[in-house]
Amino acid sequence: MKILMVTWEFPPHKVGGVASHCYDISRYLARAGNEVHILSFGNENRTEYQDGVTVHRVNCGTAPDIVSWVMVLNYKMQKKGIELCREEGFDVVHAHDWLSVPATVYLKKSFKVPMVLTLHSTEYGRSGIHSPLNKMINDIEWFGTYEANEVITVGKDFREEVKNLFSVPEEKLHYIPNGVDLERFRNVRDVRDEFSLDWEKIVLFVGRLCHQKGVEYLIEAMPETLREHPEAKFVIVGKGALDHYRKMVYRKGVDQKVYFTGYVSEEMLMNLYYSADVTVMPSVYEPSGIVAMESMAVRTPVVASYTGGLKETVVHEWCGLHTYPCDPQSIKWGITTAINDMTWNRWLGKNGKKRVEKNYNWDIISKWTYMVYRKAVGEY
Repeated sequence: MKILMVTWEFPPHKVGGVASHCYDISRYLARAGNEVHILSFGNENRTEYQDGVTVHRVNCGTAPDIVSWVMVLNYKMQKKGIELCREEGFDVVHAHDWLSVPATVYLKKSFKVPMVLTLHSTEYGRSGIHSPLNKMINDIEWFGTYEANEVITVGKDFREEVKNLFSVPEEKLHYIPNGVDLERFRNVRDVRDEFSLDWEKIVLFVGRLCHQKGVEYLIEAMPETLREHPEAKFVIVGKGALDHYRKMVYRKGVDQKVYFTGYVSEEMLMNLYYSADVTVMPSVYEPSGIVAMESMAVRTPVVASYTGGLKETVVHEWCGLHTYPCDPQSIKWGITTAINDMTWNRWLGKNGKKRVEKNYNWDIISKWTYMVYRKAVGEY
């Protein structure tokens, strides 16, 4: 099957989990014998080849705001997509999130090719609908679900959210989880001494530094956690409102026990997962939770909010612990419980690895995705 996947981010341009998802699913679909093309943003207009996948980059320059940037990006992707559809004759076009919906819908209608849409989150879930910008994004998401022949969601709870928000018919709505490529963890090494002292236990956070990821609640939990476990060392990985959260940590008087890394390479991120004693995900909203899967892949247990996809990924007291969202006391309980008994901690980690191998394998996920493509093509 010839597949055109349209996404606003693709490695090395990476903001969130969409880039990793598209990278992995495209590679595994290509390994299965499909011809996969990616249409995405780049610093220059060019075509490249990565792991059996053809990647077409379009440069849309800079823009004064996100709306203008997305409009220019879609115009450029639409223009390049027309060229590709004429040359290649794709069997299906696959959009990821609202930022690639306008261009993909245009290609669907112009070339009479079925469209699949994967939603990784919604504007309602991320921010609520409080402003004209929120409403515009929500409307584009609705438009995408309406025009798509099949809609994929990355979480079971999230499937219900999408169904209720956009009135998506049951028969065209599919739950297919994110996955983990275990090959990426083969050569991990311990980097504990680069981030902590020998006697310290690393509590790792990975994600965008924003309210959605619950960073402020983690910081609120730090003083009491450190009173019980002065050996805890918080390593915060990610970009976002770095100055805001650094100031918050300073005001709490725990700045000597917190290491903000900013952006790190993928290799270092894998090493940090491996080196950590526990990974904490205090998310307010999390449709899937790739971070939890990646942590579990190297036997590091996860303390995660009982919300969205984390309710499915992390099994309480089997491969991690659940905490209440927006509750610093609950987060503190989860962290201290996870590092109180390191024998139990390692048992949780071992179970997490088994769970990832069984349930979040890209070989299986790519087959499920291919079946959705077959359904879209067969019914179009």
